[in-house]
Formats: sequence, C-alpha cells, structure tokens
Amino acid sequence: MKVVIADDEVLVRKGISMSIPWQELGVDQVFEAGDGQQALEIIESNPIDILLTDIRMPKMDGLELLKRVSVMSPHTVNIVLSCVNDMECVRQAMKFNKAVDYIPKLTMSTDELTSVIRRAQTFVKDMQENSDEKEESLPLFFWAESEARLRRGLEYETKEELWKILREIFTESRVLGTAWRKSTEWEEIVGVFASAGKKYGIYEKDHLAGKLERALKQAAAQEELEKEILNLASEIKERIEEEKRKSYDTGIRAALEYMGLNYKKNLKLGEVAEHVGMSESYFSRYFKRVMGEGFSEYLNKIRVEKAKDLLKEQRITMQETAERVGYSNAAYFTQIFKNLTGMSPKAFQKKISGARYPDDK
Repeated sequence: MKVVIADDEVLVRKGISMSIPWQELGVDQVFEAGDGQQALEIIESNPIDILLTDIRMPKMDGLELLKRVSVMSPHTVNIVLSCVNDMECVRQAMKFNKAVDYIPKLTMSTDELTSVIRRAQTFVKDMQENSDEKEESLPLFFWAESEARLRRGLEYETKEELWKILREIFTESRVLGTAWRKSTEWEEIVGVFASAGKKYGIYEKDHLAGKLERALKQAAAQEELEKEILNLASEIKERIEEEKRKSYDTGIRAALEYMGLNYKKNLKLGEVAEHVGMSESYFSRYFKRVMGEGFSEYLNKIRVEKAKDLLKEQRITMQETAERVGYSNAAYFTQIFKNLTGMSPKAFQKKISGARYPDDK
C-alpha cells in the first residue's frame, strides 16, 4: 500500500511520517510533497492508495488537488488536514467526493490519526474487492489542532532525541529505496535535527549528503547505524556551537575595539550596535550573554580603568578627569568609580601618591 503526505510545512510532514506505525499498517511506501503540484506529479507516476493533504498550500492548494485526483485516480482515498475549521472547505471538497467522514474541532492524537488511516485502508480494500463497481474517492477530514501536536512531537533538546528522530528518518529512507539519496532537499533533513545548521552554513549540501550516505553504507547492523547517526548528530551540534563562538568573537572584538576608541564620547548602546551591524535590542542581549555583564557596566569599567591612569597625574581635577573619560558630571563619575573600586577617586589618587612617594607626608 502506498501513501502520499502533502503539506507545505516540513515539520508536519515529518511528524506524520514518523508518528504513524506504517509497517504495522501494511504501508510499504510513504511519499512526501511540499505542495499540491508535487503531490499530483507523484500520483501521476505511482498508484497511490491514500492521500493525506493540507488545504492551504502554495502552487496548488488541497481543494484543487482533490479535484484533479478524483478524476486522475478515483480509487485514491483522501484524508484532509486543515487549519481552516469552517464547513465551507468541507462543502467544496464534497463537490469532488460524494462520501465524507470527518471529525470536526477535535485535537487529533497519533492514535486517532492511525484510526482514520485504518478506516481509509478499509475503503481501499472494499474498492479492490468490488472493482466492478464505480470507484469513488472517499475523503476523511480531521482538524487543525493535530498539526500543533505533530509539531510539538518534533521538539527535542537531547542527543538521544536527536538520534531517535534521525534513526526514524533513515529507517523510512530505506523503505523508500534510493529516492532519498537523489533528493535536493537536504536542508529539510538537516532541519529536522539541527535547523540552526542552515543559518551557520556548517555543511555544503553535497558534503552532508556524503556523510549521510557513508553512515548508512557503514552500518551493517542496526546498532552500528544508531552509532553512526548519533555521531553525526553530535558532530553537527558541536560545529554549530563552534560557529556561534566564532561569530560571537568577531562581533565582540569589533564592539570592544569601538568602545575602547570612543569611551571619551557620550557613547550609547545604539551607536555600538549600529557599528557592529546588529539591532539595539539584540546587541544588548548578545553582549550580556557573551561578556557576562551589560553594556553600561562594561563601559563603566573601561572608563574607570582609563581614569586610574589619569589620576596618577597629580594636577588633574576631578571634573577634568570625569570629562576625559566620558562623564559630564564629576559627582556621577565619583559614584561610579567608588562602586567599582571601593574608594573615591581622591582616595585612589592619594593611595597612588603615597605608594609612589612613601616618605612624602
């Protein structure tokens, strides 16, 4: 038995493909399509028994797909997934299919979806046993709440969960034969377990494809496959963290260099953020995460260190010192200095003077 899952959201497609016990249901091939046009092309070249389709998709929506499938492949049983819970969609779908079994406004669990698929299989078998009768496409409906559940099912944080998802993908790939190896949508596969990888450009598609290919070829047994996939997941996670650190280092170096050159000015967070090419809010969070303290706190430390050098010059006034390190108010400068050093600028100056000239009273 062959099934097509048509949905423009990768996580929904993967969620369905991994949450349903296809082998137990007797399904030997599961195809995936990102839009109605792609699904139609699959159905044109393969005898599809069950079609699971979303309503809202690019290029060709689910309603148009159902209309064409009812003519092209009248034996196909249709299960419609939709975020649109109004009966108008049902009525439009009924124009192309006479029999409708739907479950309105219900959060669909994996068990419920499996049950719907079993009912669809019953229709398929009935049509095969009564092939002399006119075959009709029989749509089965369930509603949008299930999509959120499927997405949540793909959330993961641990390496064990990464491995579990990868293992299921590769197990499915084996069922599908060699078609997956020819796929150009490697970003989608990577995205299931490391979507951040796309942002950081860790692997070129061909390079990653080679790694995935070798992982399967080298895995003579299930245990070896698990080990290979887990190693790959771990490597990708480590590379992502490495790329993040490199990015942080570059951005921080640029920010600190700019602050070191411009601390004498009335320097603002937004100015530095603009200099390093970040939004003000993001730079603020980014700076604190990397440096362990906020922008203002760090700038104050720079200014106080510079002030210490100036205070070694005995003839400089507090106001002049404050202005030369970026503070317009001497009292405010004194407060900041004391908070960071535990003493006032004058006390610091006296301490430095005493250390330099111990016999000078």
